[in-house]
Amino acid sequence: MLAASGFKLITPKTAAQQQKLQKLPQGRVTMIQKRGKTYYIFPDPAHNQAYVGGPREYQAYLQLRADKKLARENLETAEMYQDAAMEWSLWGGGEGVWGPMGGPGPF
Repeated sequence: MLAASGFKLITPKTAAQQQKLQKLPQGRVTMIQKRGKTYYIFPDPAHNQAYVGGPREYQAYLQLRADKKLARENLETAEMYQDAAMEWSLWGGGEGVWGPMGGPGPF
């Protein structure tokens, strides 16, 4: 998602850069200020690299994460309704058995 949001993949070139990479919190994006500019960095020390972007790329990343979360929630909801419909059919669901409002009797 970071690359799709426009983050650039960089590799530290000096020992000092590698040390800074190692000190960043793992598994999350960290904001830093450098020379009056804001940068967002996601470290990948196992591969000796980091994803770096600015505010525009970070906002795009947040939007992608939100879109993905919404898509996942929609899929989970659809699966839940599908499961509920399948269970309903096991009980012989339908207006002929339970009446038009889903309850027993002639309501």
